[in-house]
Amino acid sequence: MRKIVLLAFIFISYVLQAQCTGCTVTNPTDPNFHFPDNATVCFSSNMTFNNPTFGSNVKVCIGSGVTVTFQNNIAGVNNAMTYFDVYGTLLFSQAITAVADLNVHVFSTGNVSMSSGNGNFTMNGLQNVIVNEGTIEMGVLQFGDNTTNTVDNYGTFTINGNMNMSNSAVTHFRNERGALMFLSGNYTNNENSIYINCGSIISGNGFNINGGAIYNTGTFAANGDINLSGNSSMIYNFGLFSSSGSMNNAPSDAVIYNEGKMVINQYQGGNAIIQGPSSSTKKGYIEVFNPIQVNNAAMGPNLDFKRSSGVSDPSTVFMNSNPTFLTNVTFDCVSTNSCSAPLVLNPDFCPAIDGDLPPMAVDDSYTINAGSTSTGTVLDNDFETYNGPQATITNVIISQISTSNPNVTLNTTDGHITVASGTPAGTYTLVYQICQQADPTNCDTAVDTIIVPGGGATPCYKPAVNTGTALPSNLGITGLGRANSGDTNWPGARKGAWMVLESKTKGFVLNRLTDTQVAAIPAADLKEGMIVYNTTQNCLQVNIDGTSTGWRCFNNQTCPD
Repeated sequence: MRKIVLLAFIFISYVLQAQCTGCTVTNPTDPNFHFPDNATVCFSSNMTFNNPTFGSNVKVCIGSGVTVTFQNNIAGVNNAMTYFDVYGTLLFSQAITAVADLNVHVFSTGNVSMSSGNGNFTMNGLQNVIVNEGTIEMGVLQFGDNTTNTVDNYGTFTINGNMNMSNSAVTHFRNERGALMFLSGNYTNNENSIYINCGSIISGNGFNINGGAIYNTGTFAANGDINLSGNSSMIYNFGLFSSSGSMNNAPSDAVIYNEGKMVINQYQGGNAIIQGPSSSTKKGYIEVFNPIQVNNAAMGPNLDFKRSSGVSDPSTVFMNSNPTFLTNVTFDCVSTNSCSAPLVLNPDFCPAIDGDLPPMAVDDSYTINAGSTSTGTVLDNDFETYNGPQATITNVIISQISTSNPNVTLNTTDGHITVASGTPAGTYTLVYQICQQADPTNCDTAVDTIIVPGGGATPCYKPAVNTGTALPSNLGITGLGRANSGDTNWPGARKGAWMVLESKTKGFVLNRLTDTQVAAIPAADLKEGMIVYNTTQNCLQVNIDGTSTGWRCFNNQTCPD
């Protein structure tokens, strides 16, 4: 039994060591423990605290499978940083109002709960960060005056009450791809805040944007009203955005941009323009359950409007309005199979935490001869930001991620793809990345396909002309005894050749060299028109310019007819 206990202790210690590093205090047992300044306090066993106190710059690390409970408030030191790394479970038995700056990282095995999911969590520290890869559940999440807050959710985040921000708080909230957020109450934003949803969010009530911004590339469902009041409220939708209530109070400087699909129960938006993508290769789709009121605002370009039932036309989609329709605004183009671009949901990108859209690196295909370089660059159809300015070497950073052949490479200084001399014919792939010069962490990748035809550019050949008015061949070597037979038709009958070789039992053999041997021919000895048989590439190889890079396989007809 002691051996089993010892092994269990070693295992728990190993897990703790693997997850929590730099521990200066391990498993304190005092329920009123003081977490000392600059300490890293680690837990590999369960612990419940009554009235603990915290010093400055404290880090708390909770190992996997371990539960740490705080019965009462943990305010911390005013504006001093307190860190929580949660691999296990962190429980708060009552509402928390923290004056310390908080940095909370919940890992994939971690769980944080406030009063069984109903307690409030108020952050009054000046700088606060929450990164959730596991599960968080609470009542109300609130950010205090003059705070700067970042919430990055990769897991499941449940708020059973409201999420509130004071007017002076600056908050960036991102729900990552694959992440889930459930919000039972209202989301109250302000003009200093940005909300980004790239996963799935379900709001049981509504959203008050109040001058802030929402970027959606995932699935956003608000079971209530969306209030766009405030200065310059913005909604940028690239995914699926739905509201079962009413979207209202949008001033003329509000922005509603749709490149995905919006499903709206009712819209009394005021004078805000509803924008679509600028390119006709894309189209935004809007479905309305009831006629919407847009007054005299502009609609478009490249938008399609549809009533959820019945006929879809301007008179059924809009009420009490006289909108201006920009280019390519249609009504239920799906029913007539006349849509200029398909509906695209859940695009493969997520804006940066500050709301910046990522660059666009677009897959492409090139045909490049061995020993040659692409005519264009990988940036020719890329964008510095999504649907924004053209990517150039002055606004993005290019890097090669991988290549399926080391002879196929990307010049990261100018964006050209080079295929080295002697590269065998085939199809290769090259993965590259572009990052914004202004924000090198904001990146996108693409896969380019490179086709190398016939081992490279080839000299021109056609089948010999041996009929008609072709010139006779005046020189011949025969193994069939024709030279002394008095046959005046030979070799002249073999028309169109400089020299005729003839045998039934022998062949003409050129110098047979490998790639390495060809490369070893002294540069001074290379001549334009030199011919060898390359045993590595299994082809007749001709030098086209008298240089070491001028070798080409002679195996494809490339002469114009």
